[in-house]
Amino acid sequence: MKVELATNEEIDMLHSKFKKFNTHLLEEPSKVYNHIGIMDVYDRVLNEEEASELLKRSHNFKYSEKFVSTFTNLFYIEENEVYVNIYKKGMKKERFKYILSCLNQVEANLFRKLFSNSKGIYKIGDMEALNFLTKLSVDELYFANFYFPSMDTVIIGNYELSFPVYSKTKIGFKKCKDIIEENGLYIRQ
Repeated sequence: MKVELATNEEIDMLHSKFKKFNTHLLEEPSKVYNHIGIMDVYDRVLNEEEASELLKRSHNFKYSEKFVSTFTNLFYIEENEVYVNIYKKGMKKERFKYILSCLNQVEANLFRKLFSNSKGIYKIGDMEALNFLTKLSVDELYFANFYFPSMDTVIIGNYELSFPVYSKTKIGFKKCKDIIEENGLYIRQ
């Protein structure tokens, strides 16, 4: 698995495009992003009854491959220029240990490496690393912000496979939406 700290030049490029790295903390993302949607398994918001019936333990496992496939396609469109923000504040020791216990040895070593320094922006170097980071979000172990610079788009891991998608451009949002829908998912706006 290949994940490297982003260079200062890459961080400057990302900062000039996205302004903030902790996109998941934005209270009003519409002030920064013109095009916003939610990548989801369903084309609508579920009501409470539907959610309790459909969002059981097997839900994430059942749809995991669609999310991995979507991120894979985005990775290839981006010509391997995908970055991830690992937000490190607030991670309690117990939670960190729990996540490690859910991973195999190679994955646990990479996860430790991601938390071994104070910086949090990494360039994803191969499909294996991308799949690992995607599955962390899909399995609700750890949520990351994924940056796709050529599409001016950020996708944020989130609960119940409802991943916010923020894009600065209509073209980037449409490209992303097309790939999401090609993989059997929806983007709600």
